[in-house]
Amino acid sequence: VFSAWSEKAHKAGQGTSAPSLFVAEPSESPAVAPGSMSFAFLEQEDTVAFIRSSQTLFVLRGLPGSGKSQLARAIGDTYKDLCTLISGDEHGIKPEKYAASAEGIKAVDGAVADCCSSGKAVVVVDDTNHTHGRLARLGELAEENQYVALYVEPRTEWSRNVEQLTKKTHRGLNKGQIQALVCSMVETSLPFYFGWFLCPTQQEKLRNMANEFLSAVGSLEAFKEHVGDCKYELMNLQQYFQDKGVLHCTTKFCDYGKANGAKEYAEKQVVRESYGSKADLVLTALFLTPRTLGAQVSLTEAQLQLWPEDAEKEAVQSADLPRGSRAHVTLGCAEGVDPVQTGLDLLEVVLQCQQGDKGEHVQDLELGPLTYYGKGVWMVKLSEPLNTPAIFSSFYGPKEEELSGKEPEKKKKHKCTVM
Repeated sequence: VFSAWSEKAHKAGQGTSAPSLFVAEPSESPAVAPGSMSFAFLEQEDTVAFIRSSQTLFVLRGLPGSGKSQLARAIGDTYKDLCTLISGDEHGIKPEKYAASAEGIKAVDGAVADCCSSGKAVVVVDDTNHTHGRLARLGELAEENQYVALYVEPRTEWSRNVEQLTKKTHRGLNKGQIQALVCSMVETSLPFYFGWFLCPTQQEKLRNMANEFLSAVGSLEAFKEHVGDCKYELMNLQQYFQDKGVLHCTTKFCDYGKANGAKEYAEKQVVRESYGSKADLVLTALFLTPRTLGAQVSLTEAQLQLWPEDAEKEAVQSADLPRGSRAHVTLGCAEGVDPVQTGLDLLEVVLQCQQGDKGEHVQDLELGPLTYYGKGVWMVKLSEPLNTPAIFSSFYGPKEEELSGKEPEKKKKHKCTVM
């Protein structure tokens, strides 16, 4: 479908280097396979409305003949003039010869950057995107331009069937070439993590609220009196905590399939059905410790369906904490501290309260009542909880060995310690 549209664009003199605005037109495309277009971002009215008013980068991934370009057209039909399609075919990218497609890949990245910097609401990258490097790079472009990335694969029954793909593709690829691509797709199926990603305007609002919180706490005499309880290196808390990128609430850490239960989580029906859907997160508190700065998230019953049953137990094996207690948004970390620590710090507060220690009420801030829990831990319960829309998606980033140039060390499992 998309290749026929591309050919018309070439004949119209649009060239191969510029992205094209989607224009709906009559098509002789094959019938859509039942269920293959069943996505929240195509079917749910509130999700479609949210994406129309936000900034989303659709990273389509799929093998030749899998129905990927048909999916690209469905997205174009849904978002019409708000949508720009960027095709790997138009830039001469050959999935079976990725190493020889460097110029085409560079051109696609340039087109993505141009579209995102111009503020286009929906940008669609139609390519196989079957390598980790491509997924990470497109995710990086999304983050640099404050877009939420959605990694989407066609849900056709034959999307990874070598025999059928060999018959359906018009590229003339043999079974061996298709099999190699299928293996690469399988290897990159699982992300670094799943979670709810806040839209840019909400990220800015939450960061401003966090700065207000830090300024208020840092100016208190009570804070200065308790500095000796911890290891804050700077009295300027805004400088003490380092931003950790796009704001999100992680549901399942997958580590590209290495984490326990990653595959099982990704295959859950509720996860598949919810992917790319809008959710309204309720943020009920802000907290800071000598290690992290975060926001507590109160999940609804529906949202808890996406929350792993063992999320709290794997961190605090000796306690019976309510499911969802670990839900949070990391707003910053002290130098050298991993973002995973934010959830562990929150669990320490939850566990402390569960054991009957409600902390020391310090005073009422403009944001709400401030409590000190000892050892440099402060929390303000928001008088008006912040309702923030978010998209359920996933994240791909450079692998540890790619960043360091060597094999990663085996990481220890993080545990929560009672204060």
